[in-house]
Amino acid sequence: MRKLMFIIPITMWLGFSSAAFGQSGIAPRADEVLKSVQTYMSGLDSLLIMAETSEETVYGDTHKLQFAGSLKLGIQQPAQFFSEQHADYENRSTYLNDGTFTVFDEDVNVYAQTSAPGSLNEVFARLHANYGISPPGGELFSGKAYELLVETASKVIYVGVGNVNGEACHHIAGVLENMDWQLWIRKEGDPELCKYVVTDRDVPMAPQFSMTFMEWKANVDLSDQNFEFNAPADAEAIEFVK
Repeated sequence: MRKLMFIIPITMWLGFSSAAFGQSGIAPRADEVLKSVQTYMSGLDSLLIMAETSEETVYGDTHKLQFAGSLKLGIQQPAQFFSEQHADYENRSTYLNDGTFTVFDEDVNVYAQTSAPGSLNEVFARLHANYGISPPGGELFSGKAYELLVETASKVIYVGVGNVNGEACHHIAGVLENMDWQLWIRKEGDPELCKYVVTDRDVPMAPQFSMTFMEWKANVDLSDQNFEFNAPADAEAIEFVK
C-alpha cells in the first residue's frame, strides 16, 4: 500500500493520465520518438560507440555494490560485432565474425568460441537462450530494439526532456515483465542514444545497469580486423556450457 501511495503522486506530478496512453499502453509521444530511433538505427551500415558503464551487484542479499567501467562497441552490418569491456573487476571482449562468436576473458586468459550464423538479432537471441550470454547493449543494437523493448512492454511513458552530458534528450521509460528500462535520446539532429538504464526486478534489491554514451560515430569505416579475434599464444581455449 505504501508503494501505491508513492506512485500516484509521482505520476500526477509528471502529468500522466489514462488519456495519455493508447490502447497498447504506449504513450504516443514516446512511440513517435522510439519509432524514429528504429528508423534511424536500421539505416546505419556501421556504428562505433564509446560508453561509460555502471553495474550494480547484490552482495549477500543485504546491500548493493556498484562497479564502474568503460565500453567500446562496434557493429558492421549485416552480422559483425565486437565489444571491449573494462570494469573494476572484469575485462572481457566479444567478437562476432564470419559466423563465429568468441568471448575472451583477459583476467583469466581464457576464451570460448561457438558457431553463430545469422543476423545480429538471431545470434543474440540464440546466445541468450543457449548460454545465458547477452552482449552489452545487445537488445539496442540487434535491429529489433523496438520489438524487444516496446512491443512487449506493459507500459511505455514519455517522461520529458532531460539532460545527458549537456545534451537535451527525450527521456522515455518502459516496463517489461521482469525489468524496467529507461532511454535518453538526442532531441536535436539524428536521434542518437545518449543513455540507457536497465533495472532488474527479477533480482532482490533490483540492481541496475547503465550505459552513458560518450562518443557515437555512425557509418564509420571499420576494418574487418576490428572483428577478428587473435588468441594470445598462452591463452586457454574452453567450451561454452549450456
